[in-house]
Amino acid sequence: MLRDHLFPKTIDEALALLKEYKGKARLIAGGTDLIVDIRKKEFDFEVLVDIEKIKKLRLIREEGGKIFIGSGVTFAELEENELVKANALALSEAASLMGSPQVRNRGTIGGNIVSAQPAADGALALFAFDATLEIVGVKGIREIPINKAYLDVGKSTINPSREILVGIRLEKRKKGEGSNYQRIAFRRAMALPILACGVFVKSMDRSIQFARIAIGPVSNTPFRARETEDFLKGKPLTAEVFQMAGEIASEEVNPRDSRLRGSRIYRKGLAAIIVKRGLEKAAAEMRMEL
Repeated sequence: MLRDHLFPKTIDEALALLKEYKGKARLIAGGTDLIVDIRKKEFDFEVLVDIEKIKKLRLIREEGGKIFIGSGVTFAELEENELVKANALALSEAASLMGSPQVRNRGTIGGNIVSAQPAADGALALFAFDATLEIVGVKGIREIPINKAYLDVGKSTINPSREILVGIRLEKRKKGEGSNYQRIAFRRAMALPILACGVFVKSMDRSIQFARIAIGPVSNTPFRARETEDFLKGKPLTAEVFQMAGEIASEEVNPRDSRLRGSRIYRKGLAAIIVKRGLEKAAAEMRMEL
């Protein structure tokens, strides 16, 4: 039974509350996922520790050549922030496609990660940027790459009853880098994605140095298309290469048949399309800066 809703103003205060309640407290930020669970009575905690008023978790700033995004930043803020647009366009694009305006105004990037869903738009984009997460608990601070935060569908290595995801760090965008986010759904808003894809490309002299491609939902966690990424190394930025990369990605992914999202074969075909399209758009972003 839920018996209290507390509002700490600092990270230390929030940690002290989590420690005091010994696993029976649960962090809440936007609550767009958690409130649904509470209404369904699918929870095992007694106290909500609301981190919405902790200012550090609401910041987006430059920090030592990187971009720091607080875990409490909303999707509406990510979509509109000029620093994010300039350095991580795919993340801004992903944020713009999240749910309805109400969801974007409440939902946070931290909650999107900790909920550990394989098709979470913000998380997929961050996989493409190879983001690093800063987590603090009673034992101190730890940093992990974003892929280490995922165990299975809905299961994260970040325990919201014991620790706090403080924020996300990304490298600042450099010349010759581009990114894009693609999402296909039956309608634009308030619909589960049939397939989504975050793409990041680094090039030099019109050749691809490396690429990162994250696709979901095609496995129990956000999926990095490593075979496709390996194929792209050293290849020219051409439509033919992007077409071949899409075909490789289509063979690499292994989605299941889904009544809500479509058949396995259909979604494998879509993977080829959105990877090709994402690479084209990322390459176009590079050329715009020349």
